[in-house]
Amino acid sequence: MLVTGGSLGNDPQPGGTERSRMRVPTLVLVLVTALAASTPVLAGDIVVTIGLMSGGLSLQAPAAVASASRAVNIPLLVADGRGTGAGWTLRVNSAKPVKVTSITARCAAGSTCTLPTASTAANGQMILSASRNTGMGVIALVVTVAPLGKGAAGVPVSFSVA
Repeated sequence: MLVTGGSLGNDPQPGGTERSRMRVPTLVLVLVTALAASTPVLAGDIVVTIGLMSGGLSLQAPAAVASASRAVNIPLLVADGRGTGAGWTLRVNSAKPVKVTSITARCAAGSTCTLPTASTAANGQMILSASRNTGMGVIALVVTVAPLGKGAAGVPVSFSVA
């Protein structure tokens, strides 16, 4: 005789075996014990202290050379993590005077920022002065330096922020 599930007729209840009826309460007991062990203790408070630290003001700039024959676009990355909203000033440094014709700004990838708003007009080495409460976060700038003119030798250009 072929039996496919159920019993052979000697179980007290049809539709299951003595062994399967014993497994169900054991399984329920194991699950209840595991659930009770993983439940957080409800007596008492958990205190978490979070400290926020301000960052600094920094500038990343590649080595660049102003050219005699063409404009040069120089990418800069200004990071103001001070949290003060004090603003900052970007300066260009070179052995000979260079003319900055434009500056574009956008928030750097993955950064939440406030774009800089110029507080004063550029003059000499000072090319951008971010107004109070602007220029915070990480800002990607592209500074365009005009050609130096025919016959001029290339001039190394660097930048600083304070």
